[in-house]
Amino acid sequence: MTEGVSQTLARLDAFIARWHARLDAGAATVRITPGALDQPPGLHAACADAFVTGLGYQPIGGNWELLDAEAGVDGPRSARAALVEAFSRNMVFSREPWLGEADALAMAADFLACFDPDRLQIVTNRMYFGWNPITTASLEWAFVAFDDTAIALLLATDED
Repeated sequence: MTEGVSQTLARLDAFIARWHARLDAGAATVRITPGALDQPPGLHAACADAFVTGLGYQPIGGNWELLDAEAGVDGPRSARAALVEAFSRNMVFSREPWLGEADALAMAADFLACFDPDRLQIVTNRMYFGWNPITTASLEWAFVAFDDTAIALLLATDED
């Protein structure tokens, strides 16, 4: 394992230690699954599909939406905005808070900071018209983030 891989995986482990219990507390079941990339990633959708199918989930091909990891919360296709939308409010009862906006933004920043900012790509299975499921859950929101060395799935579902 190269130094870059081990550093990214160490940052992901620290992210999981800091956020997993809070993310998984009540509003949804959250899985955070990191992994090393054996070779540099190719097309973002192919990389995400290869990783999630290796974990036993369904591929969705070109239906992964590429997000802008550098955009602010108000930017188009902002990764931060998508992560805040996913984790600030309860998935099932959207009027109920989950992390709240400030903490969801902090969580988003921590997640994105796990990766090399010059190489980071992040995709989601949610689009403006709905979502493309990778699980059999009735509600889910998935993010796959990766750089040249490591990858992680951040998956929230309404079932165990």
